[in-house]
Amino acid sequence: MFRLFKPPFEISTLEAWSKMSDDIAKVAILAVPVMLYSNYSLGFRIFNIVLLSVVVMAFLTVGRYFRQVIIRLSEEK
Repeated sequence: MFRLFKPPFEISTLEAWSKMSDDIAKVAILAVPVMLYSNYSLGFRIFNIVLLSVVVMAFLTVGRYFRQVIIRLSEEK
């Protein structure tokens, strides 16, 4: 019950984390136009768009890593 972050991970847990990571990246992508057309100053908008881009890349990378771990665990079985 309390072994959520301790290995060995179940494949279903890794799949859920991968999907959640992809969903967070999608939300960050959808937030870019909101920041682009907001009434904030130009510097603040650029900073937030760069920050959202970093979040998108980070969560897509983490999701891809989880999918690679799933493939590796599936091949071991």
